Amino acid sequence: MQELEMKNFIPQTEARLLKLNYDVLPISVGTTVNLTVQDEVNITKVEKNSITFECSRNLVMDPKSIFEAKATCFIKRSIDPKLAEEIDLTSYDGLNEFIQHNLANLVNTAFANMSYIFASITSSFGGAPFITPPIPTPNTRIIRKI
Repeated sequence: MQELEMKNFIPQTEARLLKLNYDVLPISVGTTVNLTVQDEVNITKVEKNSITFECSRNLVMDPKSIFEAKATCFIKRSIDPKLAEEIDLTSYDGLNEFIQHNLANLVNTAFANMSYIFASITSSFGGAPFITPPIPTPNTRIIRKI
């Protein structure tokens, strides 16, 4: 079996927004608020030539104020069809390690889009945009649901 590398995946991804929650909350004048970005990546399906993820980003305010926001995206990455017979992701022993080491490259489309969505929403009606990293944060939780 061929060694798995990022170049084995086609550059195109199948991606879509699954869920978006945004609630405006009251804030007291002079309140200092800390924003924390919580990212989670769920590996929802591994097939012979593709991996499916659900990526979530939650913006948490402490103390709870200004807004609450959470988005979840679907993303599917596929192996180049030319390599379909050489690579079987369902039986690849190092898949978990590969995903952990290449997470940003595998799911960056989802996190870049969520970053854009949050900046667009928070800047609506004259507000300042909250710009979050366009890649998974270093403390991203990776969960394999399968």
